[in-house]
Amino acid sequence: MQTHLISVLSILLLFLVGFLSSFVAHVLVLLEKTRVTVGGSFSITGHARNEDCIREHGMMRETPVCLVGNVAVSPLALENIERMAPNSIGCVLERFNLSDTGLINILPKLRVHKDCEIEYLNLSASEEAHVAEVLKQKNPFCVGRVKNMDLKEYAVGVITKMNLKDCEIETLILTASEEAHVAAVLKQENPFCVGRVKDMWLGDYAVGVITKMSLKDCEIERLDLTAYEKEHVAEVLAQEKPFCVGRVKNMFLWAYAASVITKMSLKDCEIESLSLTAYEKEHVAEVLAQEKPFCVGRVKTMELGYYAVGVITKMSLKDCEIKYLSLYANEEAHVAAVLAQEKPFCVGRVKDMRLWDYAVSVITKMTIHEDNTMESFVLRGNEDQLSRILKEGDNSIELGRIRTGGLRVPEKIKRKLRYTLVDGEGKEVLEEEEPSQRGNLLE
Repeated sequence: MQTHLISVLSILLLFLVGFLSSFVAHVLVLLEKTRVTVGGSFSITGHARNEDCIREHGMMRETPVCLVGNVAVSPLALENIERMAPNSIGCVLERFNLSDTGLINILPKLRVHKDCEIEYLNLSASEEAHVAEVLKQKNPFCVGRVKNMDLKEYAVGVITKMNLKDCEIETLILTASEEAHVAAVLKQENPFCVGRVKDMWLGDYAVGVITKMSLKDCEIERLDLTAYEKEHVAEVLAQEKPFCVGRVKNMFLWAYAASVITKMSLKDCEIESLSLTAYEKEHVAEVLAQEKPFCVGRVKTMELGYYAVGVITKMSLKDCEIKYLSLYANEEAHVAAVLAQEKPFCVGRVKDMRLWDYAVSVITKMTIHEDNTMESFVLRGNEDQLSRILKEGDNSIELGRIRTGGLRVPEKIKRKLRYTLVDGEGKEVLEEEEPSQRGNLLE
């Protein structure tokens, strides 16, 4: 095909014949059919009747456009994109959703104003070539103010090339099913900024990307890490130096990601809610194998489920004040590691403690801070689940002080517990059956 040198004015002429309604159509018709050299800057806007869709730089209307699709592009189109100068295509983006297409590489070529609000920026790349041009960029490029960002596979690496310093992202989702998808990110030494993120969800191999983020001054409303294979977190667990996650209000760690908490720097953190869930023994094997306890900062609410119940024995909680502690285990194997240890573990000060099903037996290995008064203590379990407690001696399980009306346990195990009921002023009161205590809590 003959090479054409097309100036900005020539580009305008190409599109005067027909008005194309989408940004993809604007770009692909030109890129697929002609070898293009852009001699200057130009702008693309949404289609409006009797108006040009492509204009000279500085003449752009404020009509937003959407770049959406999974269109395969030719080698010529990719070559044309590569030849474009960064920030040479002015536009007002509303939505950017591209999947498995080399057109993703046009992203750093766009000149998006920093105040431009983009509702969704979704990128998915199963091949490295789909984002190769983006990853070669040395200078970060602006994507405006993005509300929701979802990057999958090789597209995860694109976030390291974005200028997000002043951004406020509602939801950030990174997912990578193969180690190669995030290899380039994990190799880099300098951390990258993600701006201010409200909710962050990292899945599979993308969990490791959090170790490369600059989050020291960030305030994250919700952090979710999910990893169902050991290899997903191998890179994180192998590092010796802990990484900072900033100020996280609610943290949810699932499966193998539960072990990542041992590598976080949480000493000065105040966490509203911490939830660990491990469905298999292997999910927390790394944590249970370590001898040195780890710090989780100041946690108000802690919920541990299934095999993750055992993780509490490795936490340094002596001086902690937990408002709500919930342990749940529906299989005896979930708490076997806890019951097998000889040395008791301390949970510090707890206001509201609830133990469910087989997790009720954990109380036999638990110590509570001597200067603690519980507002509520609840045990729920059936005959089999309570059997371990019933084997203990009478008055052998120390609970400390409990507010009147706050003790909710099956009547038959009360004799195994040693506690003092106190009123609202902390004064000891005689125990008497209250309406809330009537009935059988065995379920």
